[in-house]
Amino acid sequence: MSETPIEADVCIVGAGPAGLSTASVLAAAGVRVVLLEGGAEGTWRQLPDVLSEGEDAYPQSSISETRGSGIGGTAGQWSYRMRNLDADPEAGERGCRYAPLDPVDFERREAVPHSGWPLTRSDLDPWYVKAQKIAGLGEFAYHPNSWSTPQAQPLELHPSIVETQMFQFAPASAWIERVAGALRSREGVLILTDANVTRLEVDTAGTTVTGVHFARTSGANGSVRARAVVLAAGGVETARLLLMSDDRISGGLGNSKDQVGRYWMEHPLVRGGMLVARPGSRLGERLRLYDAHWQGSTKVMAKLSVAAERVRSEGLLSTSCLFLPRQEVIAGNAVQAYTEIRSPSGRSSGLGRRAVLGARIALGAGSLMAARKAIAVQPGLDLSGWSTQPDAKQYSVFEIVHQTEQSPDPDNRIVLDRSNVDRFGRPLPVLHWRWTPQDRQRITRSRDIYADAFASAGLGDFVQTDWDNGQPRMIGGNHHHLGGVRMSPDPGSGVVDSDARVHDLGNLFVAGSSVFPTGGSVNPTLTIVALSLRLGAHLVRRLPELPQLHP
Repeated sequence: MSETPIEADVCIVGAGPAGLSTASVLAAAGVRVVLLEGGAEGTWRQLPDVLSEGEDAYPQSSISETRGSGIGGTAGQWSYRMRNLDADPEAGERGCRYAPLDPVDFERREAVPHSGWPLTRSDLDPWYVKAQKIAGLGEFAYHPNSWSTPQAQPLELHPSIVETQMFQFAPASAWIERVAGALRSREGVLILTDANVTRLEVDTAGTTVTGVHFARTSGANGSVRARAVVLAAGGVETARLLLMSDDRISGGLGNSKDQVGRYWMEHPLVRGGMLVARPGSRLGERLRLYDAHWQGSTKVMAKLSVAAERVRSEGLLSTSCLFLPRQEVIAGNAVQAYTEIRSPSGRSSGLGRRAVLGARIALGAGSLMAARKAIAVQPGLDLSGWSTQPDAKQYSVFEIVHQTEQSPDPDNRIVLDRSNVDRFGRPLPVLHWRWTPQDRQRITRSRDIYADAFASAGLGDFVQTDWDNGQPRMIGGNHHHLGGVRMSPDPGSGVVDSDARVHDLGNLFVAGSSVFPTGGSVNPTLTIVALSLRLGAHLVRRLPELPQLHP
């Protein structure tokens, strides 16, 4: 059963933050928009699994854990608890961390092959400011000076070595309810749920998308004719859709140079060891800014990163250094073992003995969750984090966790398995993924820079736990699916240009983290939204140049 094609100026595939942001700009300009979302109304549906192949295997038990469909996209599965309204740890609204990429993240780094964007941070700054508003965040301010108080100050570490920067938090409801709700009330905007896109149709020349075909769980089929098409289907589905739209063009759309699906990345989550406070350092008190807490109506949290000049000069990857207090029984064991291996002078005996301690305090992969659960929950208390606890000043051992960049690798890629299909006949995606020894070495060097900064400031000493021969052990990913349809100056090194248009087609565009050439180490949503708003404005300007629809 097929339906009469729906006509629009722009068809957007995907109703996550990328698709909703792009649609908001278009709708405000009076552009007719059809937004196709595979999920059903009011629900979040997990998509079929991705088959994973590679030397290390993907760092989650299943990519589908946070890969799904529904209004709001994966915002429907964001896990950070914005507020705790009662003693139930599961209560309260969910949200995520936001932060912009650093200027160095956009740069080409000689030591990091395939790095560099065809954009700069200054190109995105005006759009970051706009992204703050639509996401429901505070002012565009990520320097600690904007959020410091007498009780919560940045650490006094040498700024040429380690920098303090901020995260802001906002709830998922900003997308699921507010932005999507505003779009529904707009004349000229049509949002279709349970619209599972099966292929893109192109003209005989293979240069223009002429139709977007979708199927519904009821068995009905439909299509959209639009002057421009935007794929905002996520870091796996966007590449998958381009690859499987190959009935006219062998290899799929935008894939003339075999670039679709390549350079797929994550943000590996790496255990950095324990930070053991030195006597009199008041470490727990001095880390208050680095815990999630409310500043007025905005929830913020500081993080550490290696200074940009160090990243450039040493060819490092971006890292974020986060802190979790340890349960007393574990902290006590750590302090006891650490004391036993310190030299008589009171100085740490170096990484060699840290490895010994690592064997003494073996921590399982579930220890991060255990640490979070170990913090007592008090009825009626807004639990912004550990620093709200009455004894927070006494915390003397913190587990260090690094959210890290992964270097872009063309062999990390999405391909299709045509022998396995989903209920709509679409071939399942296969992920080839690995974490390279070079990346491990770069993260190890960053770990040592953090350790030296803390030791030099007299705050504490890093103690290795759960590392492999002195190098970091990845304990998971962050479900940040990056790359696969990367932005590049030419078709030989990527799929879309600096305006997010697919190189080989005149009216096909991509919104979302799949266009990232590199990923930095912060959560990608703010950059996703900034790029999507920029794309929406570009389409408003570009539409008069695109052909009108004809019968």
